[in-house]
Amino acid sequence: MPDKVRIQVNDLQIGMAVVELDRPWIETPFLLQGFTIGNRADITALQNYSEYVYIDPSSSTIPAKANTSAEKKKAAPKETFVKRLFSGKSNAVTAPVEQEVKRATVIRENTSNLVKSCMDDLVVGNAINEEKLKENITETVDSIVRNPDAMMWLTRLQKKDSHTSQHSVNSCILAVTFGRYIGLPKEELENIAIGALMHDIGKLQIPTEILNKPGKLTPEERRVVHKHPLMSRNLLMAAGRYLAPAVDIAYTHHERIDGSGYPRGLRGTSLTPFSRMIAIIDVYDTMTSEQVYRAELAPFECLKHLNQNKGKLFDQQLVSLFIKMIGVFPVGSLVELTNGEIGIVITSNRDDNLRPKVLVMLDSNKMPIERKIVNLARKAVDSLGRPIKIAKTLRKGDYGIDQQKLLEEGVEFTVLN
Repeated sequence: MPDKVRIQVNDLQIGMAVVELDRPWIETPFLLQGFTIGNRADITALQNYSEYVYIDPSSSTIPAKANTSAEKKKAAPKETFVKRLFSGKSNAVTAPVEQEVKRATVIRENTSNLVKSCMDDLVVGNAINEEKLKENITETVDSIVRNPDAMMWLTRLQKKDSHTSQHSVNSCILAVTFGRYIGLPKEELENIAIGALMHDIGKLQIPTEILNKPGKLTPEERRVVHKHPLMSRNLLMAAGRYLAPAVDIAYTHHERIDGSGYPRGLRGTSLTPFSRMIAIIDVYDTMTSEQVYRAELAPFECLKHLNQNKGKLFDQQLVSLFIKMIGVFPVGSLVELTNGEIGIVITSNRDDNLRPKVLVMLDSNKMPIERKIVNLARKAVDSLGRPIKIAKTLRKGDYGIDQQKLLEEGVEFTVLN
């Protein structure tokens, strides 16, 4: 570490390179452990969370002293560290889907079983196998880094499970995929994976007759459910250092940007980027999964809900990036094309999310045909020369299509970059 200089937050200037705070980074909204101040909003955020910080003079674009008026005019405004990070640039895949999905299936099953065991141990006060959990998290992150579409497909195939672990594993996959998409380093991917896996552990202390109630909750039952973020926080704080990254996420993932969330009614800059990310992911997976009180909703319906509430309930920039990552037609979606054929979205087209690659299974009469892959990005046309598009999404299992069997049989895929 180069020489660093301690400076009071009231003396901070645009262009200074912050390398250390007077408190742990995890307790602040800053994703990166070290960044260059880009504008006044960065300074305000630092002033809200710290009394003093350490800067690296050699990396700063201005000296560590108060600017003169002339110097302030010369200092060119820069993007904030958040905007630089959330660029929406996806990383290239290094493994084809049909190859990665075989490994991903095993990894996901192992992680699911381990997380269920760890959660149950934490609730009764037993120690968890940190090394084994860390190993599984690393394997999950590595798989998603190689090819996120494999794990994303698996999240669409899981059957209803009343145990909190299923939602937690799905949230983990979504969180790491999202983190990969916006360019988080591997260390941060593992941190958000831990947070996503454990964010709802407090629900295991909620009576099952409330959690699994098929009808509307009473006001008292709702108050009980609203206690689970605090329960999650307390369980994780007592669990040891390895689960520390999960504490803030667990406590704040139901808070909302406008202060309407719970349990504390936090708003705006009080919420860390990881908490904002998990808030979106938690809602998305819950809405697109079957619940005791309703059937699963189509991803499009959930994305519409998120989009309508961005900037109000959810972080506007993160919602826009999340929708772009998921696509209008997520991997694993069963769809009907405008020519009447039925197929499954097998890869995302990150340049045009309305035109993914579709594995066609049934013809226009809804009869099985030899499987063919239609790349809508290449402007496929029907017999009359009309462009083929996706007409609508269908529910899982419509027309008897068994996606799990399809994955077991194996299909060749090419990821669109």
